[in-house]
Amino acid sequence: MSPRAPLAVVSLVLIAGALLLMLLVVIGGAVDKNPTNQFYFLQADTSAIPGAPATSRWTFWNTCGDTNGRNACPHVHPAYAFDPQKNFGTTKGVPASLIKQ
Repeated sequence: MSPRAPLAVVSLVLIAGALLLMLLVVIGGAVDKNPTNQFYFLQADTSAIPGAPATSRWTFWNTCGDTNGRNACPHVHPAYAFDPQKNFGTTKGVPASLIKQ
């Protein structure tokens, strides 16, 4: 047996773990089932933005509200961008550093 065999096994385990986490992130905003409705990229206080939920969570597919610790996603959109100005349809309450000129 090669002395590098344990390293190969560790590499395969790490790759399998990374693939599983990527899959969970991708389906996180698309499927409203436990545990995938708890995965998101970013959570922010958006209570100052009119028309936005008090707490918003950005997933791979949408900007979601927070209901009892779970994502409350209204509609699924492909290639959803992180752009609060466009996501909420206003610049009011959006930090100046996030507003595109």
